[in-house]
Amino acid sequence: MAIKPTQKPQKQHLIRAGNRSVWQMNVSDVILLGRKRKAPAKDLAVLCRKLAYLLVAGLPIKAALPILQGESLGASLGAAVAQVHKRVMKGDSFSDALRMEGVFPEFMVGYISIGEKTAQLATVCEKLADYYERQAQTRQALFAALMYPAGVLVMMFAVVVLAMVTVLPGYARIFESSDIALPAITAVLLSMSAFLSRYAVFVLGSMLLLVVALVAYIRSQRGKKTLAGVALKIPLLRQAVNLQLVQALSLLLGSGVRLSEAVFLCVGLMGNVHVKKDLQALSKKLAEGTAFSVSLASMQYIDPLFKDLTQVGENTGDMPQAMERCFDYFAAEYKHSIARVNKLIEPIITLIMGVLIALVMLAVVLPTFQLAMVM
Repeated sequence: MAIKPTQKPQKQHLIRAGNRSVWQMNVSDVILLGRKRKAPAKDLAVLCRKLAYLLVAGLPIKAALPILQGESLGASLGAAVAQVHKRVMKGDSFSDALRMEGVFPEFMVGYISIGEKTAQLATVCEKLADYYERQAQTRQALFAALMYPAGVLVMMFAVVVLAMVTVLPGYARIFESSDIALPAITAVLLSMSAFLSRYAVFVLGSMLLLVVALVAYIRSQRGKKTLAGVALKIPLLRQAVNLQLVQALSLLLGSGVRLSEAVFLCVGLMGNVHVKKDLQALSKKLAEGTAFSVSLASMQYIDPLFKDLTQVGENTGDMPQAMERCFDYFAAEYKHSIARVNKLIEPIITLIMGVLIALVMLAVVLPTFQLAMVM
């Protein structure tokens, strides 16, 4: 059954907690709300799936929430559901209780709010479960593609540093007692080994400070903007942004949500600050009557196929079908891109590893041969 929202989307300037505004909340409540981390997609999928089953079975939300506070949700999410249940029992709506807990995404809260207004909460929860399951699979694939090369590079760096600190100093003492001229590569590595051995504490401290400074910069507003801009220039990450946006629009439009409201709900879904800003402007343009395909033209990171299919959807009057087809294509293409990246990264890492190991071996073997010839 289609979900038909009854009012236009409005930007919320105040965080609602039942009938209280954020200005009526305690300072400690506001601080705690800002510090809580969002629940992972896989846990949200389990929560929404269980809640959908209970609601379809005929249980009211007040009776369904206590059943969800099990071990399958994890300790943190189970505790959050318990707090949501307390707020619902006090008279708050389910969506308001979710919003005030601070661990649930704005996209989920907004979509559930629509389900409450249209008496389709069970259907909404079921669709959210499908959405977060797909989102978890997408993130897991991206994580696997990026973590493999990162892990190999870290291990490779650790092995090279360990060899320079523990192995090369012993060879250095042997070479110093002889009169042979050391190859340039050996001299360089021995100098680096001596530096690391002498200033190991300083080097480790500098690296730790660098990591702390980098994390602080990434968490800052300027760092988030910089990182978001870089992410949109990387093909695989840009492709993930398009897939996430199309998936959300396909879900919302397929449920009968109006386009302007669907775009507004997607603002709370995207993690990229540049995309958030563009979607806010896009939602405003749609509310003013600008065509969706025309509004997308200014967003350079949007895939051309996305723009073309939105125009087709506008011409045919079937935007949900156009977004569904776009999502199917993007999902298959993203899966192929992950596979291509993995196949491309493996030989590159193997080559880099081989070159580094060869350099270390040459630095040790070449002077050893010269020393053996002299003796």
